[in-house]
Amino acid sequence: MYVDPKTRTAATLYGNDRAMQQVQARSATQAGNPNRQAYPAGAVLALVTWVQRDDPHWFGARIPAAPLSIDFVQVAAAGQAATYRRFAGAGLIEDHPTAREAAERMGFIIGLVPLRLP
Repeated sequence: MYVDPKTRTAATLYGNDRAMQQVQARSATQAGNPNRQAYPAGAVLALVTWVQRDDPHWFGARIPAAPLSIDFVQVAAAGQAATYRRFAGAGLIEDHPTAREAAERMGFIIGLVPLRLP
């Protein structure tokens, strides 16, 4: 999870069971190690980004409003390219970024450090 106060957005990274198994193994064996392992083939990550709005029940607080975008990364087997898809805007219509933009975005998403919740 992260919040960007400059753009007034908040985002949460979700993963399928395959991705979560890697996250759990990573936390158990590599706590505090910046050299993180890559996700295994079959892992799917989804980064959902929301526009923030004022919380009507808590003065000064901001909460998620409508989704702004959803980025999907599907990790492929060794030697194959990962798949990237992005949906954005009203109605979350599929966006078609350049190959460079997609590669940068995939690197950003795969590089996010999972948040440990109690």
